[in-house]
Amino acid sequence: MRELKVNILGPVHLPELPREFQDTMVKFGVFRVFIGGSWIDFGSYMPVKSPVNNEVFVYVNKLEPEHVDAAVEKLHSSWWSLKGIPAHKRADLIMKVADFISEYRSLFRDVLVLEGGKPMGEAEGEVQSTIDRLRMIHQDLGRLLDVGIPGEYGAGTENKYAIVVREPVGVVAAIAPFNYPLFTPMVKAATALLAGNPVILKPSSYTPIMGVLIAKAFEYAGLGNYFALVTGPGASIGDALVMHPLVRAISLTGSTETGLRVLRMAGLKKLQLELGGKAPAIVLEDADLRLAANKIATGSLRLSGQRCDAISRVIVLDSVADEFVELLIKEVEGWVVGDPRDPKAAMGPLISINAVERVHSMVDDALVKGGKLVHGGGYWLTYHEATVVDHVDRRARLAVEETFGPVIPIIRVRDVDEAIEVANEVRYGLDAAVFGKDIDTLWRVARSIEVGEITINDFPRHGLGLFPFGG
Repeated sequence: MRELKVNILGPVHLPELPREFQDTMVKFGVFRVFIGGSWIDFGSYMPVKSPVNNEVFVYVNKLEPEHVDAAVEKLHSSWWSLKGIPAHKRADLIMKVADFISEYRSLFRDVLVLEGGKPMGEAEGEVQSTIDRLRMIHQDLGRLLDVGIPGEYGAGTENKYAIVVREPVGVVAAIAPFNYPLFTPMVKAATALLAGNPVILKPSSYTPIMGVLIAKAFEYAGLGNYFALVTGPGASIGDALVMHPLVRAISLTGSTETGLRVLRMAGLKKLQLELGGKAPAIVLEDADLRLAANKIATGSLRLSGQRCDAISRVIVLDSVADEFVELLIKEVEGWVVGDPRDPKAAMGPLISINAVERVHSMVDDALVKGGKLVHGGGYWLTYHEATVVDHVDRRARLAVEETFGPVIPIIRVRDVDEAIEVANEVRYGLDAAVFGKDIDTLWRVARSIEVGEITINDFPRHGLGLFPFGG
């Protein structure tokens, strides 16, 4: 494989922060944590690298488990105060969070680019989606309403009427991923606060500065007493959060391995886990191949494939495979990788060098097992070229492991039955896409694939989270 050439547009520097953000820093580029209304410096720091050039550009507090314990206890003590605020007023406060993000949208966008490696357009889209979702928060009030249940349907309760009251559970730990470091934790926190639950946020160690901006937004809105931001290694402070007896619920978006670890440690806590995926795209004989190639390229390569709902294997019938692969390569050629600050870059870097090395090793494994590299394969530093590997063996890592990178493996099959069999032989079951025209075949395939969400003639996407996704 050839080495990729990427033009880095100069050093990475933290943008000058507005006056409203000055109390978030010990000094410029060294950030405090936020606990129940106060910005705190514990005096120990860890570096944060930008994936743009793989160099350190800021530092954040490195907390220990005892700091997490104190943060949880402080939030727990605020619980009754938060419960005392009527839900509609909590919704009004969350609307102020949206206003704050809107006012400083360029700062939020730039941090997404520099800290997370998102192309400018993707970063702007995440900021706008976050604002849009928060401004819909009053719609969530209906989910909090009390429910009345008449007793006339069971013997012995004919003259009774039950009122089911939805009560907040207590401190919620929100554990966030690096790929959507604004939208995902913001929605976790906003909905939990709306329901009357204090929130402690553990951002990804790759993208902790966005957590600082989120904390400042909640402080501005008047919800700071009920919010905490903790930064540090996930293996220590993440475990401390998960096991703390006063943490009553955990909302995690992350890898399947992390989810299983949380499941083992959490005990009887309420859990909301959104984990990995290995979405297949099945291309049937009667599919519009040009449409399928376009949608599959986008669904595979957007955000450099670092999405749980990314298409990460293409199962195509032999009879149309050659034509489809040719069309797919033409689509993929337009996905140019580069510095995410460059408007011409369709894809930015992966989150780390380790991520690139992992993806490259998966491509190598597929080639050793008989796969054919038909496009791309180049990589350098944190950047990996959009890549297509044809004739991928069903046992290859590219066929069965979550890729989280810009690689499209093509698995050729004889017929629809084999396509269904291949789709179902991985441990993941989040999303899938099917391309075709015959409604009976589409329905049969959709009902036979063991995933939560099926998208027909398009790529899976989760949108604002109001529409069901993932099953």
